[in-house]
Amino acid sequence: MSQELPKPPIKKKPFSATLGKTFSATLKIVTLIFAVAGFGLISSYVAVYMHWTNTDGIIDRQSDAFWKNSRIVAALSVSNIGATEDIFFNKQNFCLLETVKSSYPGEFRRVIDLALDGKKDLAQKNLDSLIITLDVPSNKILSAIKNSCENNSKFKSVTKKNFEELADMVDSESPFTWANSDEWAFFKESILKDKDVLKKVELETGIKSRVLVSQLMAEQMRLFYSDRPWFKKAIEPLKVLGSMTQFSWGIFGVKPETAAEIENNLKDEKSPFYLGADYQKLLDFKTENVQQERFSRITDYKDHYYSCLYAALYNKQIISQWKNSGFDISSRPEILATLFNIGFAHSKPGADPQVGGSELQIDGEDYSFGRLAYEFYYSGELLSDFPQ
Repeated sequence: MSQELPKPPIKKKPFSATLGKTFSATLKIVTLIFAVAGFGLISSYVAVYMHWTNTDGIIDRQSDAFWKNSRIVAALSVSNIGATEDIFFNKQNFCLLETVKSSYPGEFRRVIDLALDGKKDLAQKNLDSLIITLDVPSNKILSAIKNSCENNSKFKSVTKKNFEELADMVDSESPFTWANSDEWAFFKESILKDKDVLKKVELETGIKSRVLVSQLMAEQMRLFYSDRPWFKKAIEPLKVLGSMTQFSWGIFGVKPETAAEIENNLKDEKSPFYLGADYQKLLDFKTENVQQERFSRITDYKDHYYSCLYAALYNKQIISQWKNSGFDISSRPEILATLFNIGFAHSKPGADPQVGGSELQIDGEDYSFGRLAYEFYYSGELLSDFPQ
């Protein structure tokens, strides 16, 4: 019987070697995680830089209704009402206002007051906005007008006095969906903190504060509704406007490349967006680190001056481009908002600009960026603080 050889003793690895191996494996895993994260960030940056993430947005389903030939009422084709004798005090408008007065006396009274105060053109634009809003998704307003006006002898002669007799009404809930939301109530309170800043920018650029607020309102509502948990936890308790710091900057969400283009347009005399010598130095930098200074001043959460100034200059440059091409869009808040949303590259002057931009949903109702800004501009909201 053979004798079994003794087994050699098992050599245990020193503790330091085991620890080193574990540390090496952990390091590899951590390095891999950072590599994946880095790749994602770099890919995102390249996508934004190369404009792969850009979108033309949507064309609003009501685009054709926005101020066709500058008068929506003229296109209503209400039969048997008669020709319009006055820019505002006419049979069509009387029927429209009588139709909506019981449901929305607040909006009704505001439009009437503008007209009776001699601002008939502005009253007409406000009425157009109200009818566009109420005439979706069916033709209930048009049907009501026909039912109340056709073959009714009292509409044979309508004068200013008839409108004055309608004017004794009281306020009520707004017909605009967004105006009855918690998000709007928050924005309404927060924007007043920047009233002085907006007025200062208006004096410097000539762009009305209400134009800027209409675009800011659309941008902030888009932000609030795209991430409502974040809004409820991080923004609403602070009572401040949401300021972006990643792919878009500041309260207006201006992209860094757009900000740089706004700056260049101030200097480039050959640019179609050039505003003249008086504006060339308005955005001059104080340091050599241009990128950092640009980021810091637009995203400053304590002072929104530069965020508002960049937005105002964008609007002014767009207006200048269109005016030089023979088209004046300075009184078209829905078009200015659409162009603000979709960027310089898509600003192509023409006789029939369309309303649209990013699509967003507020309390179950779909909006385009341009339509939302338009509705605010011609609503009665914040009218005393930011007049039309």
